[in-house]
Amino acid sequence: MTVKHVPVLIVGAGAAGLATSALLAKHGVRSMLVEKRSETFIYPKARNLSFRSLEILRGLGLADEIHAIAHGVSDMLTRPTLNSADERRAFDVNAIFAPFKDLSPEPGGQYCPQSAFEPILLAHIRRDGGEVRYNTGLDSFEQDEGGITAVIRDRESGETEAVRADYLVAADGVHSPIRDAVGVTTAGYGALPIYVVFIYFRAPWRKFVPQLEGGDGIQVSNPDVEGIFLPVRDDFGMFITTYFPGRGETADQFTAQRCRELLTKAVGEPIDVEVIDVAPWQPYERVADQFRCGRVFLVGDAAHTMPPFKAGGANTAIQSAHNLAWKLAAVLKGTAGPDLLDTYHAERHPVGRFNARQSLTGPSLAFLKLDDNRPTLPAQEEAPMFALLIGYQYRSAAVVSDEPGPTDPDAVSLVQELRGQPGTRVPHAWVVDDGKRVSTLDLLGPGFTLFTGDDDAAWSEAAAKASKTIGVPITVRRIGTALDVDGAWAAVTGLAPGGALLVRPDDFVGWRADSCAQEADLDRVMSQILGRAP
Repeated sequence: MTVKHVPVLIVGAGAAGLATSALLAKHGVRSMLVEKRSETFIYPKARNLSFRSLEILRGLGLADEIHAIAHGVSDMLTRPTLNSADERRAFDVNAIFAPFKDLSPEPGGQYCPQSAFEPILLAHIRRDGGEVRYNTGLDSFEQDEGGITAVIRDRESGETEAVRADYLVAADGVHSPIRDAVGVTTAGYGALPIYVVFIYFRAPWRKFVPQLEGGDGIQVSNPDVEGIFLPVRDDFGMFITTYFPGRGETADQFTAQRCRELLTKAVGEPIDVEVIDVAPWQPYERVADQFRCGRVFLVGDAAHTMPPFKAGGANTAIQSAHNLAWKLAAVLKGTAGPDLLDTYHAERHPVGRFNARQSLTGPSLAFLKLDDNRPTLPAQEEAPMFALLIGYQYRSAAVVSDEPGPTDPDAVSLVQELRGQPGTRVPHAWVVDDGKRVSTLDLLGPGFTLFTGDDDAAWSEAAAKASKTIGVPITVRRIGTALDVDGAWAAVTGLAPGGALLVRPDDFVGWRADSCAQEADLDRVMSQILGRAP
């Protein structure tokens, strides 16, 4: 059997797998992505992207396509109750994200269902020459000190192929067979006592809700049925409802005939309904105890599964992929030591565990009829949305700081604001570059970036020296008074004219220097971040 070699084999083409493939390509690393499904999701699934995820997609050049999806969608995630004069204002997206409008060049949160952004990512990967195979499953794999040997199978023809990869990324979902195969255990609540059925259908239902816009939802609440209508496209829609095993109800009872009856009762008058699919679903809150096992890395639901009540699942997945991709690329290219890969778990496990725990609450809970024994987060433990979205601070060997290390490495470190602290996402400020108003995030490239002030001569020399010595380009961006015309950058970072911020390829501050007297340390800092001997 001919063996094909790829640097990275990715299994699972959901948000996590596609994002990993696209971000590896950004760093010049080829991957093979296999997915047992026959196509991208045609159902909405995850529906909203946070500003941090939007920033990552912006870095891939996909911002315009993503924004176009949200055109015409209102700022409310659900709209009036069908067949009722009671117009229930559910939760206003703009109101939720308004406090964060100055933190990012992107809107705080934006409607872009998985059925839309998956094809966007897929097209982007294939435009760059990436390999994505649908109808292809992973039959088996073995890892050794040098890599991964896997057998993949075309599910239509039954033909198998051997693949040799340096690394394997498991993006294969909540019940990850790869995670189980390498023996990684999990912790968390597990399956939540919430039993949901998604009914996908085609019917002229939208004429009953002419006020419906874009991706808005319509709540249904009457004596016969409770649920939410969501549009997919044209007359193709989705109805979400719940059932209760404690009352003797089962998912099998949702036959096509019963679903047609439910939809008719939901609309309130006879309607011609074609039931396309009925999919039971139960949310999980579960986090892998290790995100790495040798040459196998877990991303997305394989690493951190959470209910969608705070829209954390796909967003956390994309951000974990962003963290992992540049590290894999650096090690594969030989510019970083293998120890850099350990920082993926060190940085993302606390965040994944925190987000999963925080997801046990949120405005979506108001639209589900839940059993009284459902898990809930005590009010005193609920963190503000800032913490969930961007208020975390990485503490690992890939962050150089004078602060003492965490007493509990598995506990998430939180900050009150982003001021250029090591381990936090570099602050956003509007500056003027080449006559254009841009975000400081737009000044970042795929590699390391050194932001300096007006006193940048010593820093430029140090960056050139470190780049040559270590073999890793460092782009120097001077944000002095010429670019920071309104002083926003200086105000948010508090950097003196001789200070500098070293920003990693994932937009996080790897090191902060408050004076140019520290420029001689740049070689040492780069070596430490990259897991290399000085």
